[in-house]
Amino acid sequence: MKAEVKKTQIKTKENLWNQKIAYGMPLYVYLPLLVLVLIATFTEKLPNNMVGGTAFLLLVAGGLVYIGDRIPIWKDWLGGGLIFTLIVGGLASYCQIIPKSSFDTITGFYYKPTNMLVWCIAALIAGSILSMPRPYLVKALPLYIPAIFGGLVFSYILAFVGGSITGYGGIKAILTVANPIEGGGLGAGAIPMSQIYEKSTGMNFDQIFSMIIPAVVIGNIIAIIIASVLHRIGQIKPQLTGNGILMPEERWMPKGGIKKVEINLTCETIVQGWTVAVSLLVIGYMLKSFIPIHYFAIMIILTAIIKIVNFLPDEVEQSAGHFYKFVATGFYGPLLLGVGLKHFKLDVLVETITPTYLLLAFLVVLGAGLGAAIVGWLFRLYPIESALTGGLCMANMGGSGDIAVLAGAHRMELMPFAQISSRIGGAIMLLIAQFTISIWGQYLIH
Repeated sequence: MKAEVKKTQIKTKENLWNQKIAYGMPLYVYLPLLVLVLIATFTEKLPNNMVGGTAFLLLVAGGLVYIGDRIPIWKDWLGGGLIFTLIVGGLASYCQIIPKSSFDTITGFYYKPTNMLVWCIAALIAGSILSMPRPYLVKALPLYIPAIFGGLVFSYILAFVGGSITGYGGIKAILTVANPIEGGGLGAGAIPMSQIYEKSTGMNFDQIFSMIIPAVVIGNIIAIIIASVLHRIGQIKPQLTGNGILMPEERWMPKGGIKKVEINLTCETIVQGWTVAVSLLVIGYMLKSFIPIHYFAIMIILTAIIKIVNFLPDEVEQSAGHFYKFVATGFYGPLLLGVGLKHFKLDVLVETITPTYLLLAFLVVLGAGLGAAIVGWLFRLYPIESALTGGLCMANMGGSGDIAVLAGAHRMELMPFAQISSRIGGAIMLLIAQFTISIWGQYLIH
């Protein structure tokens, strides 16, 4: 009996140390590396280059994402490991626990001068759009885009009315609550939107980002909750839902089904996708001299056009998708840790979250879902699926938010349409944000 107990204890210990923590790395490998990098960080021996920056961001973020994805309630309702990593980064910055030289090294790689941030966004935009099945994009857009605009209009109306009634200010509610919630998350939403606001108002980027990031986080949570409610409504009123199908199959599915393109995943595949992504961003950056919109928005529009006209070979499109998956696997956590360290001001967040602010965020998300459902129904889409994808997936945090919303609604098969909202809808929101801040910027300053 004693021998059996001893065997069980040894097996438990072995399982603990072999537990995969970050990027498939077992604990017995991960923990010593983490300790050594933290020693270098706090003794200010971290190399002042991208090696030091990536070592800290990858190791620390990898562990934080692992922890956040396993915290009860938080993992299901509050964004999981990525949002946990963002919050911890903000706490670390607020408490100033990282020595200045190490802090400058880490944030210098994430933001400026190296700018890992822009690199990640380029991967997200190119990969998610180019790897999307073309029939979904081509056939769904004419009917689906109106549903997105329906959600936007309703969310703006409810934000303006709510802001006016509560004394928050109708225009201010649109700029600081509706625009960020509808903006497509963090990397391709709140961050470029903050840059747009910064140029139009002269306000500091950090101040603007801290002002609008609460709306993104809170809107994501509300969208997940409403998605769960819609699932229950669909069970009670089955005529309102296609149970994961946006419209009757015969209206969008090509004869013979969707052709799947399989390519061999090699190191060259990743580099090929990397090359395409950064090249498209460079083109967008050049075109912004002639087109007065943000280069992220230009890149999204350009990439969507390239996908629709079938300009690139299938292998190249899929390589961009594999590069996106590579970045998503390895760098989303580090990206959000960098966002928290550099931009997330917790003191502003605490001051911003009030009962009025929560009400306004709820009204914006409710309006997005309601407007998309009504317009989708008018265009012969299923109202619940239209509300989920055209409304709630506009109001969440992009890719991770899409997964959470669709998981809450038990309709993961809607992911291609959710991606249209998050990526192309996000590009539309950058255009709208630029227009609204250009005419109403004074409401944000005063």
